[in-house]
Amino acid sequence: MPRLVFTRRVLLGAFAAALGVSGAAAQTAAPQDVVVGFVLPLSGGSATIGNQTKLGAQVAAEQINAAGGIAALGGAKLKLIFADSQSKPDIGASETERLIQRENVSLLVGAYNSAVTFPASEVAERYKTPWIVTGAVKDEITERGFKYVFRPNNKATYDAREQLDAIDLLKKETGKGPATIGLFYEGSDWGRSHAANIKKFAAERGYKITLDESFPPNQVDFTAQLLKIRSTKPEALIVVAYTPDHLLFTRQYFENKINIPYGIHSVGGGSEDPSFYKAVPQKAVDYLFVQEDWQIDRLKSDKDPRVVDANTRFKAQAGYDINSYGAQGISNVYLIKDVLERAGSADREKIRDALATTDITSGMPLIVGYQRIKFDEQGQNTFGHGVISENIGGERRTVWPAENRAADTKPVWPVPDWSAR
Repeated sequence: MPRLVFTRRVLLGAFAAALGVSGAAAQTAAPQDVVVGFVLPLSGGSATIGNQTKLGAQVAAEQINAAGGIAALGGAKLKLIFADSQSKPDIGASETERLIQRENVSLLVGAYNSAVTFPASEVAERYKTPWIVTGAVKDEITERGFKYVFRPNNKATYDAREQLDAIDLLKKETGKGPATIGLFYEGSDWGRSHAANIKKFAAERGYKITLDESFPPNQVDFTAQLLKIRSTKPEALIVVAYTPDHLLFTRQYFENKINIPYGIHSVGGGSEDPSFYKAVPQKAVDYLFVQEDWQIDRLKSDKDPRVVDANTRFKAQAGYDINSYGAQGISNVYLIKDVLERAGSADREKIRDALATTDITSGMPLIVGYQRIKFDEQGQNTFGHGVISENIGGERRTVWPAENRAADTKPVWPVPDWSAR
């Protein structure tokens, strides 16, 4: 036996004897970490969003580990391993396989971009490794009959319905509203899925689509598309764009001062990214409606010490309060804690079974604003929802649902012409 190993074992045995336990028990007393893999866009066009999700997940893991870890596993700590998808489907899929095969993760979270999540979660399904969807909304992700894929957040159908529900509510409250809607969306899985759902709901509710325009990612100029928007004159415009494209579109829309009577309605993406608001003039986003994946004005009134602590930790590193993507990262990790406590194991099959029987009605997994997380037979949380905010006086204020609206929030509807701003 090598001297170093012999010495270590003798000392360990002596220490254990002093405590009244066997050397074998002393060597196995510390529980093993539970390894959780994350596949996120940590570089490329969606990097800010991926890193916000990552930071939220790290904050939650710090809180959980500091509070004693996973009680059902003897205080095991969460160990998070992050892989960069670069927003590329092939890289996301290969990184998923690496995390499963080489890092031996117990479960996976990812991957924000629908175009990455769709194939990457298929890899996880093939390896029978539980996958918790974060951010990605493409309907078909949870419509493939998979047994290991679970999505707590909205899917595209819900997002589209909420946008039109908000328009309908404001129309009902004021007696005024659009008859025509324009669609302007990025041409990948997310944008096409959302546009298809809007068209379906618009037809059912009697709205006419006057513009149906997609664009490739990472545009360098939106002049031609802005001319189409001006010429087709939609009374409300629904926009689907990641941060870089949303920035460019907003700047050029602001420069061209196009009047859209009932405003621009963004389905999250770039418009939920704090870096977006830092990079454009405030006037460019006045009266912008955003389908939010968490209630952006919640922090004003939430006194839960864990939420306050999470926001303090998040803000210390990010420089701004928790946003929807940070909140999703926090929610994902607290959901994992709940699942592990019920599974009582880091075994993938037992985790899958615990995920399938999830029914959470309180606590930190619901920080994003859901009232419940319960998955249907396809792995979709049918209780997932967001809110709609409007940028009023430099603040994003929740205007839909009405019960989430603060007493001092008065929606501006229709929005003022540029000449009156």
